Amino acid sequence: MLIPTDVLTEVANRRSLHAGIPDPQSLNWVETAVLTDDEVLTHLQVNVALGGEGQRHLGESAVISTAYHRGLIAILDDRAAVAQADELGVPHYSTLWLVVEAYRTVFGRDRQRAAEAVDGLLASGMYLPISDGDSLVVWAYEEGILP
Repeated sequence: MLIPTDVLTEVANRRSLHAGIPDPQSLNWVETAVLTDDEVLTHLQVNVALGGEGQRHLGESAVISTAYHRGLIAILDDRAAVAQADELGVPHYSTLWLVVEAYRTVFGRDRQRAAEAVDGLLASGMYLPISDGDSLVVWAYEEGILP
């Protein structure tokens, strides 16, 4: 998984508030994306379109820019960021989609492990469209993510 430096900064800020969040750079499946000049320009344009001031929307706009220029899929939850990705033709999924994929492929359909992942995200202050991890699988069926 490729994570832009602006997102790593956001995660580091969250880690100071929530000790259970691992350092992404310590994970062997994470690579850091340093933006190219073209990506920086797109990043700024997307950030302006999102109404970013100061540190607002830097992570979302960096993800969109990286995915746009490198032909990748973005993981986005912010509705305005999703709209910007759609405008640029950037394919995207949500964080919960990613957890459902982990449930199917990494966790061996272990509902408890998937629920713990969701509960950890919620405990970190992340907004999700479900209130607890136990409701993930039902939500995924309702959304058509699981067959």
